[in-house]
Amino acid sequence: MISQSTLPRYLKPLLAILSLLILYSLYLNHNPQTSIDIIELNNQKDKQLPKLNYDKYKDIETGEADSIFLTSLDKKTKQCPDYVTYSQTRHPPYSSGKYKYPYMRPAPKCRTFTSKAVENLIDDLKLKIKDPDLARLVENCLPNTLDTTILWHKSKKDKTNFHKDLTYPQTFVVTGDIHAEWLRDSARQLSLYQKLIKYDSKLQNLILGAINTQAYYVNNSPYCNAFHPPPGSGIKKGDTAFDNVQPRPDWRRVFECKYEIDSLASFLTLTNEYFINSGDLSFLNSIWFDAYEKLLIVLRRESEPTFDEETGQALQYYYLFQRNTNSGSETLPLGGVGNPVNYGTGLIRSAFRPSDDSCILQFFIPGNIHMLTELKNIRKNFLNEKILKKFDDNAQLKSEIQILIKKTDFFINSISNGIEKFGIVNHPKYGKVFAYEVDGYGSAIFMDDANVPSLLALPDLGFTTIDHEIYRNTRKMILSKDGNPYYLKGKYFEGIGGPHVGIRNAWPMSLLIRIRTSNNDEEILQALNLIMETTGDLGLIHESINVNSKYGMDFTRSWFSWANSEFSKTILYLAEQKPHLIFKDEFKSIRYDIDKVLSSQPIE
Repeated sequence: MISQSTLPRYLKPLLAILSLLILYSLYLNHNPQTSIDIIELNNQKDKQLPKLNYDKYKDIETGEADSIFLTSLDKKTKQCPDYVTYSQTRHPPYSSGKYKYPYMRPAPKCRTFTSKAVENLIDDLKLKIKDPDLARLVENCLPNTLDTTILWHKSKKDKTNFHKDLTYPQTFVVTGDIHAEWLRDSARQLSLYQKLIKYDSKLQNLILGAINTQAYYVNNSPYCNAFHPPPGSGIKKGDTAFDNVQPRPDWRRVFECKYEIDSLASFLTLTNEYFINSGDLSFLNSIWFDAYEKLLIVLRRESEPTFDEETGQALQYYYLFQRNTNSGSETLPLGGVGNPVNYGTGLIRSAFRPSDDSCILQFFIPGNIHMLTELKNIRKNFLNEKILKKFDDNAQLKSEIQILIKKTDFFINSISNGIEKFGIVNHPKYGKVFAYEVDGYGSAIFMDDANVPSLLALPDLGFTTIDHEIYRNTRKMILSKDGNPYYLKGKYFEGIGGPHVGIRNAWPMSLLIRIRTSNNDEEILQALNLIMETTGDLGLIHESINVNSKYGMDFTRSWFSWANSEFSKTILYLAEQKPHLIFKDEFKSIRYDIDKVLSSQPIE
């Protein structure tokens, strides 16, 4: 028992403890989301996500964006709106399904590029897709890159806006709400249209221009990932991210200079897909060859280890990046050089990931696989003995091409061996898997990020098949919460995220890649339904979604064209491979054939 004389001594500590308990209670009441998120993420493992009720739009007027509507829309539109703002508001007419998606295409006179082949494809898909909401989503997303992101296209030289360092045609493609061109994003955005170029010469010219523009960028600053509009375009520049970078980039042309191996590989993706679908070799000019030679120089430099194999001395670095930031994923450690990598691996460093986040271990395996796949395609498609015959009358150029072929073969062999020896590791639960990053010393990062190239996307990149044992093990790992720290599951959404946005936001892009790497109809439909339920009522695909946000109302980037292109590419994949999942009864037993559809429709 405490005596009356000693009570004052105990009173102050008791009051202090009581005060702390009250403050803690107030904190929980004002910050419920933190504890709720943790509980939901932990408890949702074996539960289905709740079904959403869309009765709020049951009385809304629906309709189609026919020619009469579009003519009226053009007349009403006095000034073309900023699509950043436009994409955040619902616009009529609305689809007739339960989601009542808005019509999100700008007025025809405000579209940055039009393709008759693309319009024909949209019309045909709308006719065959059974769900009117899905048809509207295709109508919004499939043309989004052409509608909104082609800020400059010049089909040929003329006296206006001509620049001596450019080979025409030229095409500048922004990623959406950021006023710059990413090599990776623009290649992925345009990939959707590559199968159509043989039926639309204007569309083919557009993509040929994109190759020429990217070749100019790679020549100018091969370590950089994002660029300003080309010289002479007359397009206003965005705000440059002036960082401490070595080698120093040309900041007049460069928006951001994060070295990402997949950005260089994406330049090759754009080139390879164009050749496969057109057979046209007109992009093979001096600027393209110079860009390819610089790409190979970067690969050679970034295959160097941190320390000399014989002396143990630190070797001279070739790339340095430092940003004044409080975010660790936005800069590189060790004075901007990055963590050490071992010698004798055959792998190529990457300072940053396709999410633009810094690599922890700089042998980024999906990026190395992406580069390997595109180098193989380059050799198969046109950098081979057949092309040498075209230059029999130019001995010097023929000799230079032979050197490029030898260097390409060297990297194909070294990267292949490096992936086999260092990129495949043993996981304590999932067995042999592909690591996300390694350093050649035995360290490995077990995770995946939503951005492509990713481990999930390896079959989509053309590297392996979905039935490959190591890929199957890897897929199980990265699509589970105990195997991938960035597999996020909340009350209304789930998928792979990444450090770029945070641990509460998953990316719809990961679900799209999940669909394209699955043969399971139930898995595919669950992923597709989840995407359709969480567009924030806007009928577009967003960068990321808070997994605990009802209807996907809490999202990032309303205008993110890469995601819209990936969605449309996924629907075309389903139409070709699994039409019974999305088509009306009269069409569901016939695999979709783009060539058959477009060859029967004249292009004006």
